[in-house]
Amino acid sequence: MAAEDERVRERSALRMLQGCSFTSSFDRFVVGPLLLTVAAELDVALREAAAAASGYFLLYGLSQPLWGLLSDRLGRVRLLRLTLGLAAVGGVLSAAAPSLTLLVVARALTGACMGAVVPSGLVYVGDAVPYSRRQRTLTDLNAATALGITSATALGGVLAAALSWRVGFLLPALSAAALVAVLRRLPEPPRSALHRGGLGTVLRHRWGLTVLALALVEGSALLGLLAYLSPALESTGATPTAAGAVVALYGVGLLLASRVVKRRAGRTRPAVFLAVGSLGLVVAYTAVAISQEPAVVGPAALLVGAAWAGMHSTMQAWATEVVPEARAVMVSLFAGMLFVGSGVATAALAPWAGDFRWAPVYGTGAGLALAFGIGAVVVRSAYGRPTPVSSPVP
Repeated sequence: MAAEDERVRERSALRMLQGCSFTSSFDRFVVGPLLLTVAAELDVALREAAAAASGYFLLYGLSQPLWGLLSDRLGRVRLLRLTLGLAAVGGVLSAAAPSLTLLVVARALTGACMGAVVPSGLVYVGDAVPYSRRQRTLTDLNAATALGITSATALGGVLAAALSWRVGFLLPALSAAALVAVLRRLPEPPRSALHRGGLGTVLRHRWGLTVLALALVEGSALLGLLAYLSPALESTGATPTAAGAVVALYGVGLLLASRVVKRRAGRTRPAVFLAVGSLGLVVAYTAVAISQEPAVVGPAALLVGAAWAGMHSTMQAWATEVVPEARAVMVSLFAGMLFVGSGVATAALAPWAGDFRWAPVYGTGAGLALAFGIGAVVVRSAYGRPTPVSSPVP
């Protein structure tokens, strides 16, 4: 009976954490389908409107060390409720922003606060769920993340066309506010689960620093280029609704491939997942550099999602175990480096994207993916220790 009660509590906690992951990923990915509409309504160039995405990603990443340190001090649930509440405020301000400057500031605030959500959920699972059931729990948690990505890319264009781009920012804000109340029922993990290692522990760890450096390159190659798939489609005449539907295949690819990765994880070396995933990115970005038609971008988005499932899940699993005595800080720094890389790439490529010069944008992406793949495979092979691979966490 006690074991069954524990399972019931775990399922209840999982549903709440799934809501957090869905909201965070929806908020993070809805901006892509909205960018051209934002630029048109605010009468700015696309390269200027892209600051709303790059600012979000940069602050999402830069805030990670702070959240990792506060997670052990405040507790996982308290930090989740605090940051979701602040993100709700930022989302409402984003929806009401009368100018690009205020929109960029509001999105940056929202990104900084949403940055705590997914890492806190991961660490909560690590603290509260026995290892024998942890991988299944993470798979379910990450399925909610993938669903949020798919919903954002599919609905973002619809909302922009049928209602307003402002609704795209308002919906996750309302969801975050509701979760603040719902999370009152989520118990904190035992205080004994909190780790004593801090920032210094990670910064003195050679392998930990190596994983963080790889995450920076991975973020630039993966998320930095993903933000421009919808604008690339729309630049060929596709409507925001159609572009969102095509790019939503990214989430479909992620969901389908994550099941394959889960089945193969125990029988496949981590370096293989890294090699196959990065090669998939090279193929996808090379195709988009050549053509931005839906018949090309759709399969490319599907392939990017599949690549994420194998490549990033391996990196994420590595990050959760490489410095176990400072798990909260390490996971937060890992996510931070990922999104700093994304923000830097989005900003650096904005001049080309603003002129609709997609060949150099996605040619650069293919080069970054190739560089990451070679470096990650070499380093992961040298590290040597097998790491159980969970399903993907964006």
